[in-house]
Amino acid sequence: MSDNQKVKILVCDDDLTARILMKETLASDSIEVIEAENGQRAIEQFEKHSPALLLLDVSMPKMNGFEVCEHIRGHEKGKHIPVIMVTGSDDLESIHKSYAVGATDFIAKPIKWPILGERVKYILRASQAFADLVTQQHELHQLAFYDSLTGLPNRQYLMQDLQRFLAMAERNNYQAAMLFIDLDRFKRINDTMGHSYGDKLLRKVAHRLQANLRDSDTFARVGSEQSSQEPQLSSFGGDEFTIFLSRLNDPNEAMLVAERVIRSFSTPFQLEQFEVVVTPSIGISMFPNDGDNAETLLKNADTAMYFAKQSGRCCYKFYQDSMNAKAAARLQLEQDLRRALKSDEIVPFYQPQICAQSGRIVGVEALVRWLPAKGGIIPPDEFIPIAEETGLINELGRLVLERGCYQAKQWFDEGNPVRMAINVSAHQFRQLDFTQVVADVLQQCGLAPELLELELTESVIMSDAEENIARLIELKALGVSLAVDDFGTGYSSLSYLKRFPIDILKIDRSFMCDVNSAPDDLAIVEAILALAESLKLGVIAEGIEYGSQIAILKNTNQLLLQGYLFSRPVAAEYISPLLNQDFNHLMPAL
Repeated sequence: MSDNQKVKILVCDDDLTARILMKETLASDSIEVIEAENGQRAIEQFEKHSPALLLLDVSMPKMNGFEVCEHIRGHEKGKHIPVIMVTGSDDLESIHKSYAVGATDFIAKPIKWPILGERVKYILRASQAFADLVTQQHELHQLAFYDSLTGLPNRQYLMQDLQRFLAMAERNNYQAAMLFIDLDRFKRINDTMGHSYGDKLLRKVAHRLQANLRDSDTFARVGSEQSSQEPQLSSFGGDEFTIFLSRLNDPNEAMLVAERVIRSFSTPFQLEQFEVVVTPSIGISMFPNDGDNAETLLKNADTAMYFAKQSGRCCYKFYQDSMNAKAAARLQLEQDLRRALKSDEIVPFYQPQICAQSGRIVGVEALVRWLPAKGGIIPPDEFIPIAEETGLINELGRLVLERGCYQAKQWFDEGNPVRMAINVSAHQFRQLDFTQVVADVLQQCGLAPELLELELTESVIMSDAEENIARLIELKALGVSLAVDDFGTGYSSLSYLKRFPIDILKIDRSFMCDVNSAPDDLAIVEAILALAESLKLGVIAEGIEYGSQIAILKNTNQLLLQGYLFSRPVAAEYISPLLNQDFNHLMPAL
């Protein structure tokens, strides 16, 4: 065993003979004995070698054993190290004083050397067991009260002190604030880059928040009166964090902290070779107005955070009483949606797409509707955002894809080969197995791929153009058609657009509604038509309500028309009678 691996024992006695006998008794292959001839030297040796046990003679020059023991017990490294005092056999006063200054044990002179050796070994074993227990307790404390990923205090840590801080705030009649922080669209980082990158991002976010705690004048002012009540940053797991601020003069101080946090996120996070931008949504609740206990204060800050997300993300919102009623209604809607997905309340409606040249229906777009069992209809703009936030959008999208393909197969079997257009959400498209999902549904339904059209918005396909080109090529290889929905509302690069394997551009309804009265809209429509012609793409004009809107689309190749002029979105049974109908009478001559 090397000297570095040996257990070190420090023996301190001004009697050279005693030191030699101690060294002879205690030294072994596993124990190294270090000597000191007086109290001052003992302290120097202790600080230099950090021994595992000390033997101190009570009577020594310069510093006696009691003074040395007291000094060591006051040292950070000496709180739990075993100290054996060597006293006279009848010196009861020294024995009592030894324990008073923190000695672990004593041994009386004349020393029985074999007994000393066994006693030291026993105390070393007990000391190691105690050290192991302390380490284990520390590890358990870390697991119980700290987030393992970021190293920040967790919810349990915060809650154990929060009620005490709030009670102190109430006694002293001052305000406090809870900031609840959630990272916007964090899930897409995990989905697109993988969980390892997501974990790295969370660690960097925690570090940046901590840096702001240290550097912010507002933080410093808030925590200046009492160190035990400095602003407390905590991790609630996942992408949620909290900051508790005490001793506030008014809510403006909490607002300044929230604004500083938002500004700090404007700099991208570097994850290896990638630069990632992520933004925070922050909810703020104030004590005592928004809650007089920890649970209520946290719940209301969480509620306000949700409204910050609803307001466009990357912002903060203070809690208001009206939020709880709205949040409860939203939670109920989420629960109802989960049930509706399993009870056939979510159904596709279909809106015809008319060939401008023949006047016949050549396609339909599947548009999801929620028909509650208790009656009525819930519009998509009420439940689609909830589906996206909760991850239910993938289940909902799969349901519409399957039912739409089954319906198209049924019409085909009846002699009506109608192309089925299905909207694909960003969440669905980012699924790594989405192409396989589409292939499986086509096979399961027995639908020819050319009768399926997938519609993706311009913003979705442009979100990561290079990667999405590869995904679109995979889908195109299945034989399906690809359309860009809401075209004209995004910022497509023409160089990328030429590389996308798309078949159809859908002109957004916002450009068609006022096309006869808005010169700018007319110019956009004409530009889209020219682009489609140059790229040899088909065109679908949405939002057609009047025949006059169709006139400007003259001379457009592969033109389809969709809108209330022909039919609102309706259930499948109302589409079947229209499939053999001619709509030429509704259209001006093109």
